[in-house]
Amino acid sequence: MTELYRVASTQKTTATLLNNETHEKSHAFFARKLKPICGDLVEVTENKAESIINKISKRFNTFSRADNKGRKQHIAANVDQIMIVMAVKPEPTRDILNRYLVTAEHEGIEPILVFNKSDIDSQVFINLINQYEQLGYQVFKTSKHDTASINCIKPLLKDKTTVIVGQSGVGKSSITRVMMPGIELKTGKLSDKTGKGAHTTSVTQMYYDQGLNANIIDSPGVWEYGLWDMSAHQVASGFREFQQHLGMCKFSNCTHIHEPQCAIMQAVKDKTIRENRYQSYLRIVDSMKYWG
Repeated sequence: MTELYRVASTQKTTATLLNNETHEKSHAFFARKLKPICGDLVEVTENKAESIINKISKRFNTFSRADNKGRKQHIAANVDQIMIVMAVKPEPTRDILNRYLVTAEHEGIEPILVFNKSDIDSQVFINLINQYEQLGYQVFKTSKHDTASINCIKPLLKDKTTVIVGQSGVGKSSITRVMMPGIELKTGKLSDKTGKGAHTTSVTQMYYDQGLNANIIDSPGVWEYGLWDMSAHQVASGFREFQQHLGMCKFSNCTHIHEPQCAIMQAVKDKTIRENRYQSYLRIVDSMKYWG
């Protein structure tokens, strides 16, 4: 009988694995052409004293980002949820939340929005929280000084694989430590000079929590999250409130930027799509020119 493993992390030609049943940790080699990523379900054969990954099961989705040439770079596989953590400090870069949400919509990954460090300023995110709740997203306001605010998220993680993302220094480690006390993520403190987070690790790592029977994937802290090269239509379909209007424009190839009789632009005029979300859409589409 072949045993299945989840890939917890990879180095050049080696992977740390978690047994899919026992969750015991082991290591295996893989051929460079195989390219397993964190979260992959793999089969392993024993060859003399070595364990070798010989097959990667079909992925049901991937969490990705752009590489430096605008190509889609896979970071993690087989993800149920994405926990997007923002904080009062460091202040979120413009559009980073919407960029993550476009990815989530495309890959069928359920988003959990966490606005952290509310103890610094409890009012700063109020409007955003209301806005995203109205769009149907699960939204939480948290502080490490109020563990009850973090524990509200805990039931959502049970029996799931969740990738936790956000800028360096937003408190991903503090939040995880409350929900999963046995797991210690590498922390990224804020720089005193810039107020920005310090990068801690470039390795995406998956951890297993026995109490919740849950996996959490720690994605390296970033300052900005880049989407790979997408068409205007692909970006638009990642905005949840745009979806009901897609296909209703006069032109089938409408970019929703300047065309007459555009259903999206009309919805903005009618205030059924918020102006700030539409402006974010325009900026994201405009940013794609850098991949041209």
